[in-house]
Amino acid sequence: MSNYEKYSRFIVRSVDHIFKNFLNDANVEEVYESQFSGDKGSSVAIEIEGTLSGELIFYMPVRTLDLITRKMVPHVSGKSIKKHHPDIAGEIANLISGTFANQLQFLKHNVRLSAPEFDDDPIALKAFYENINLSFKTSYGGFDIDLYYKEKP
Repeated sequence: MSNYEKYSRFIVRSVDHIFKNFLNDANVEEVYESQFSGDKGSSVAIEIEGTLSGELIFYMPVRTLDLITRKMVPHVSGKSIKKHHPDIAGEIANLISGTFANQLQFLKHNVRLSAPEFDDDPIALKAFYENINLSFKTSYGGFDIDLYYKEKP
């Protein structure tokens, strides 16, 4: 199995774990059509440094963020829900990235994750990185994750 397949499987497993165990969503599944149109929503980037370097970028539509925010912050009112989007998107990105990083230890990778960066891309020149694009549907809506990576010897 190639590292591309392993990393893809680790991301899918991480999303599955967080949505099933943290958000109580048994309907999470990988799909093969992008869930983010790019015109609305948020992107969150988490940089990876170590024996694997690059970044994970999470693309979350507004509707998905609204529903997850209502689950995680039940007392939020309709007008103030958007102010919670960066915190919720960052927390979901942290949970999934942390689970992904934990699985990388089984491939003998030692990595550090950065704090989430909102609507900003820490890696400007992606031509030198391998890329994995994944999309997911959940009970809360869909979202996409991109992994840009380079392996270091």
